[in-house]
Amino acid sequence: MQKQKQPKVHAAEVTYELHSLGWKAFQNLCVTITGEVWGQIVQSFFDSHDGGRDGAFHGTWMPKTGESFHGTFTAQCKFTAKVDKCLLLTDLKDELAKAKRLASRELADNYILFTNARLTGATEEKIRKSFESIPGIKRFAAYGCERISLIIRESPRLRMLVPRVYGLGDLSQILDERAYVQAQEILSALGDDLAKFVITDAYQRSAKALVEHGFVLLLGEPACGKSTIAAALAVGSLDEWGCSTVKVRDADDFVEHSNPLESKQFFWVDDAFGATQFDWSSVAAWNRAFPHIHAAIHRGAKVLFTSRDYIYVAAREHLKESALPIMKESQVVINVEKLSREEREQILYNHIRLGSQPREFKKALKPHLPDVAAQLRFSPEIARRLGNPMFTKRLNISNSALDTFVAQPLELLCEIIRTLDADNRSSLALVFMRAGTLPSPIEMTTDEQRAVALLGGSAGGVRAAFKALNGSLLIQSIQGGNYMWRFKHPTIRDAFAALVAEDIELMDIYIAGTPVDKLFGEVSCGEVGIKGVKVIIPANRYDVFIARIDEYLSGDRANIRAFHTFLAHRCDRAFIDRYTTHNPLFISGLRVSSYFYAVSDVDVIVRLHEFELLPEQKRKYVVDTIRELAVDIPDSGFLREGIRALLSQQEMAEILENVRILLLPKLDDHIDDCRSDYESGEDPENYFYELTNAIKDYRNVFSEKEAQEEVIQLNDALKHIEQMIDDLRSELPPEPDDDFYGRTRHDERADGSRSVFDDVDS
Repeated sequence: MQKQKQPKVHAAEVTYELHSLGWKAFQNLCVTITGEVWGQIVQSFFDSHDGGRDGAFHGTWMPKTGESFHGTFTAQCKFTAKVDKCLLLTDLKDELAKAKRLASRELADNYILFTNARLTGATEEKIRKSFESIPGIKRFAAYGCERISLIIRESPRLRMLVPRVYGLGDLSQILDERAYVQAQEILSALGDDLAKFVITDAYQRSAKALVEHGFVLLLGEPACGKSTIAAALAVGSLDEWGCSTVKVRDADDFVEHSNPLESKQFFWVDDAFGATQFDWSSVAAWNRAFPHIHAAIHRGAKVLFTSRDYIYVAAREHLKESALPIMKESQVVINVEKLSREEREQILYNHIRLGSQPREFKKALKPHLPDVAAQLRFSPEIARRLGNPMFTKRLNISNSALDTFVAQPLELLCEIIRTLDADNRSSLALVFMRAGTLPSPIEMTTDEQRAVALLGGSAGGVRAAFKALNGSLLIQSIQGGNYMWRFKHPTIRDAFAALVAEDIELMDIYIAGTPVDKLFGEVSCGEVGIKGVKVIIPANRYDVFIARIDEYLSGDRANIRAFHTFLAHRCDRAFIDRYTTHNPLFISGLRVSSYFYAVSDVDVIVRLHEFELLPEQKRKYVVDTIRELAVDIPDSGFLREGIRALLSQQEMAEILENVRILLLPKLDDHIDDCRSDYESGEDPENYFYELTNAIKDYRNVFSEKEAQEEVIQLNDALKHIEQMIDDLRSELPPEPDDDFYGRTRHDERADGSRSVFDDVDS
């Protein structure tokens, strides 16, 4: 057998662009180096009145390399914003004076200088002699940009703790070839945003949740930085753990890529329950996939979900969280309004300093930045827009104008889009019509060409517009090895949706040109109370939309499930009545089977009954089928609130009596039959999940009725299953070990300290 070739790593060549960090971030990096790499947590001082010490320690210092140093220690950072600046002895005039004062007070037995400037051997010797000639300083060490870059290269743990360094160096030289390709795909979706990343409490809690539970659900309002945190964790997991990172689109994608033979997988699911509004089909699919997620985590995989907070609130009522209990334990809510002052200011600093604004703009904006960061509605996305000239062309730099910029981001973004030329607006429309993902190079359909023409654009002009908008409103990223055009941020899609909703011509283009399966996830027919829905189709467009649906269903009957989900959750009574009148055989064709929560026909039947559009004869057929499946499968889904409404009190009582008489006495036989069908290698808990869930549901019902004998029977059945699961699990391979780490946070800044924005315009 041929030996597998090991990927090459050229770590010795990479240098990090430390000059782009800013003085505050560089200081924090140095403190982290002392703690994580050298094994000593250094006391970090406030940013003013530090007496010439950015950090200090007293006692015995035992670095991880094995040496031992004694006495007092002073650490000082010398930062420069100039690229390739070489440190000279004359640059350290102030530091030498402070060092003399510190040494005279016995505070600098050991003096350590960190600098992001280049440090030549000859200069280092001169600097060393100057400091060690000071009475009281016994040992001096200087670390320039090359030495600090080497420390970063050699420590995956340090890179994980300070993830923005991934955006400052050449990843191909610190990651192996497989990890590099995956990292490039992750980073391409963010552009240079990771280089501006700031360690926040939310990031640290997310990392802690991944360690303790193998799962984290990142929740927050739009533009709060969920995806950037996810990307930082994903790239860090590639580097530190060697995880194979998979950007998962949906539940089916997760099941397809989850490998029972691979313990080191990191699954990243953005907008798990809908991009801009709650998506019932996604939730139903995840309910079916939760056993697979549980199994993946059990064998050592890491799973990260993101969701807008209001979408998760809507989804929570329909999620079977009992199938994945860690979802409740591993939620990290990003409250932008609770970001510390230091976090807000560092986020804003990074985006302004590393943004594309001219120096004059930065200089004019600089005095206002502390107030911007203090605004209640401040978010990382606001910081990104302030750093990009595309969003500030008409911004007058004043307190009132900046207040409006922060407080009304969607309105201002809509205004920016309105003022774009026809080709630029057409390019946004194309991405919108493709549900936010447009393959590159661009190949327009006939409908899309017609839409571009109606908007006043041209094929050549649109292609040029994509290049012009790259990095501002749009971004070209890599997905599955292919280039894609996406909105730079979901809020841009929200703004374009608002424009579509107010312009009937745009709506007609949208309905005519967007694939129907995409429309099902983006629109509603009438007002049905979905927060964040892109477009509400009015009644005078129902017939046009129904014609498109008929064409869609005639092409492939497999599309019916997506339509059922849309009909059951996104349509008002008028639309459903119009559709069933137009398709008189639709209701009679609906069928009921197990499991109820996974059968799209059932959701439609529930909706028809809610709107009093379900014929009584059809309702009785549904009840008879439920009665049979409640015992034969057993399927307890009829206890769900929506299905309960289909049943009269007498019918519900009859079904439960059938369960008591026909199912409970034969539960052990049913369990043994399931055991005989078990296939070796499948996770036992997943295999028995549906049966266990049904027994628990029945136990809850009989417990409410104080039927003690029935409750005992059901508890015994659950113990029988638990024992069977333990027996089967003992035959599986041993689980992999795993570890992680935390990070010590630095003290908050005191009022009156040096402003982080001091060098924002340098």
